Amino acid sequence: MNLSILQENLNQALSTVSRFVSTKTQLPILSNILFSTKEGRLHLSATNLEAGINLSLGAKVEKEGSITLPAKELAEYVSYLSPGKIDFATDQKLKVKLTSPQTETTFAGLDPKDFPELPVMDPKKSFSIPTKLLTDTLPQIVYSAATDDTRPVLTGVYWHFFENKLRMVATDGYRLSLKDLTLETPVSIGKKDQLSFLIPAKTLQEIIKLAKSEDALKIGLTKDENQVIFSLPDLTLASRLIDGNFPDYERILPSDHKIKITIDKEELTQNLRLASVFARESANVVKVKVKKDSLVLTANSPQVGQNTATVPAKIEGPELDIAFNYRFILDFLNVCKSDVLEIKLGDSLSPGVFTDPKDPSFVHIIMPVRLQD
Repeated sequence: MNLSILQENLNQALSTVSRFVSTKTQLPILSNILFSTKEGRLHLSATNLEAGINLSLGAKVEKEGSITLPAKELAEYVSYLSPGKIDFATDQKLKVKLTSPQTETTFAGLDPKDFPELPVMDPKKSFSIPTKLLTDTLPQIVYSAATDDTRPVLTGVYWHFFENKLRMVATDGYRLSLKDLTLETPVSIGKKDQLSFLIPAKTLQEIIKLAKSEDALKIGLTKDENQVIFSLPDLTLASRLIDGNFPDYERILPSDHKIKITIDKEELTQNLRLASVFARESANVVKVKVKKDSLVLTANSPQVGQNTATVPAKIEGPELDIAFNYRFILDFLNVCKSDVLEIKLGDSLSPGVFTDPKDPSFVHIIMPVRLQD
């Protein structure tokens, strides 16, 4: 394989692909990136067996071929080079020589035949979604997924297609985000009128980063329906679907409420941040007293001190004492587009429903913290 490529292009590509390299593996090949050429373009591939990526970029290819190279060391080395042309040349001993105006370096590679093949999308099980629709929606959802693997089904985002809608739901057991999207074209795969699957939140966080510049995103399943593929003009991202039953989230959606609160987003955000200085030392708990025309926020830390703040609000309903993890509220406020938000409460042990008046299709639910008497 002989080719030339610009350092700035390769550096950016390696930065992206390296995120999919396995860091904990007994297979050395998974610590490498596969370099291959096809039709005058360079392809970089990486996988950790849970997710994989193939990225295509322009290069001047003189001789086609393939090799795998150590991801960590190569990415670091290329990042230190000055902008300009880099020449790649492989030999018969699985080594590659990198030549730049300043340096000449050799990297030892591994046999590309040992690199796992990335899964392929089944054209009969694919559909397209406007990219902006997805990249606007996913940030409202993914943060509610669990970050530990104690219950794997909670680390994903549940996708449920029905009629001309797509519903996305994520929950870690303490909070839940739900968003309904209207699709121009109904999605059905095979004979399934309703389709659902569970995609790892980590995969969707990558899609948010990678797909922003494209108009449409093609999504499909593999033939065995165990993996999902996201396809863009110069990039393919594959991920295993999470196996298991997503919780019956509709059962915890509150059907009624006793209190409705309308409050300024910025004022609530500022006062929650002030309270966080003290709440961090007390399991992130902020007590909320609902009064006639305000919310009184209290955070207490025996080691640090106490903070109390009164935030004006429009209150419909009786007074109430309740407590929440302040981080969960701030996460919602970070994706709330309106200047005001609405909160609906039942009692001190019932979930709070947080909504954005500008986006009625988006609902966020937070379980309260049970306080000891």
